[in-house]
Amino acid sequence: MKRRVGGLETEFGLVCVRADGSRALEPEAAARELFRPVVAMGRSSNVFLGNAARLYLDVGSHPEYATAECDDWWELVAQDRAGERIFAELTAQANERLAADGQDARIHLLKNNVDSAGNAFGSHENFLVDRRGEFTRLPRYLLPFLVTRQIITGAGGVVRPQQPVGAGPAAAAPAAAADAAPEPAQFVFSRRSDHMWEAVSSATTRTRPIINTRDEPHGDPTRFRRLHVIVGDSTMSEVSTHLRFATTDLVLRAIESGRALPELSLHDDISAIRAVARDLSGSAPIPLSHGGTTTAIEVQQRWLDHVTPLADESEQQVLETWQKGIDAVRTGDRSWAATHLDWAIKERLFQQVTERRGIELGDPAIERLDLAYHDIDPAHGIFHTLQRRGLAPATLPEERIEAARTTAPTTTRAHLRGQVVTTATQHGVDHVVDWTTMRLTRPGSMPVQVLDPFTTALPAVDDLLAQIRDLGTESGPGPAPAPFA
Repeated sequence: MKRRVGGLETEFGLVCVRADGSRALEPEAAARELFRPVVAMGRSSNVFLGNAARLYLDVGSHPEYATAECDDWWELVAQDRAGERIFAELTAQANERLAADGQDARIHLLKNNVDSAGNAFGSHENFLVDRRGEFTRLPRYLLPFLVTRQIITGAGGVVRPQQPVGAGPAAAAPAAAADAAPEPAQFVFSRRSDHMWEAVSSATTRTRPIINTRDEPHGDPTRFRRLHVIVGDSTMSEVSTHLRFATTDLVLRAIESGRALPELSLHDDISAIRAVARDLSGSAPIPLSHGGTTTAIEVQQRWLDHVTPLADESEQQVLETWQKGIDAVRTGDRSWAATHLDWAIKERLFQQVTERRGIELGDPAIERLDLAYHDIDPAHGIFHTLQRRGLAPATLPEERIEAARTTAPTTTRAHLRGQVVTTATQHGVDHVVDWTTMRLTRPGSMPVQVLDPFTTALPAVDDLLAQIRDLGTESGPGPAPAPFA
């Protein structure tokens, strides 16, 4: 599939604290405060916005943002960054209300995957694949790539021995011997890796898999299937986020091409993904299913070499950036990676802080620094501070990110959804939309279905837009668009 639609779902961590750092509001109460303008706008905590994205409150009081469908990976990054800004504005508004009420409470929203108690929340990638392809064949080739992709696109972090590992079965983690010496805290490519318990499964929580097989195509089920990858880290760096999708797309294209593929299936994907996370050299042997071993660097390099002939001129930069990431691990020279890739930016930051303060990686100050790195507050988040200092990438023009807050991608079905939501909101006309369907909430109103994610024009949608404008003319001007949208 040369042209592929994808999307990114991000769960945000939420905490509300007093000035002294103690908890001020429970997550449920803080989430209600955060979503007050959303509910006022859509009479629900689950809404689609004018940029065709979905903003909602997920199970466990996790604010979540799902980008619109994108067929350009830099556009997806822009839409993802737009989601951060929408939530940052909601957070600022909530904090202003709390301050006006005289409450010693401040809400922080964190774009990370693991909190201080060891609970995990996700950053899920979605890729459109052809229904006619052999979906059961994909994991054989895709899993080794996904297991080792973290050496390029991991968010980085510190694993502390006393922390619980993931949410899997208790029997999966053997108890440490009573007389064993405590292990020191360790920097890893990805903390998310410790929360994977299966390679492939239809579950998403207790036995969290690398690839989720739940069959929800959000499109014509006779033509399409949605590949749901839930192993990825939430990434702050635009370069890291872009690489997550651009490299995976190239690997999927190679698998779909019918060409001979690298035989790299691993003996134990879950053991491997945890071992890779801890091997900052990328060179530790990983057992293969057919005997012998490989390394994380070798898997990534072989896939990069394999997909290179499939890449067109516009994708050469992806190949070059991918190679720079591999070389940063192979050589140990982090000079480029430490200003471009999340894990390496954090590695350098933590190293500087531990050396300057004379503390260990396991010190609580490093954990607080890790969380602050993912704070989406543009004024106080550590990542945004590093951006302003030129120590983290700011690849996309500011205008493109701001445009993505209100404008849907124009080359996918999202364009139609965005038009309907924007027009209905402007004219004050009640409506309901989801990924495939749009309708007015009026007696006799018929839904309009758009099952092809590549559709950008449809007479039935034009008729629906005309109905909305006519109804708006009859009833007068509607409310102003929500300030965060």
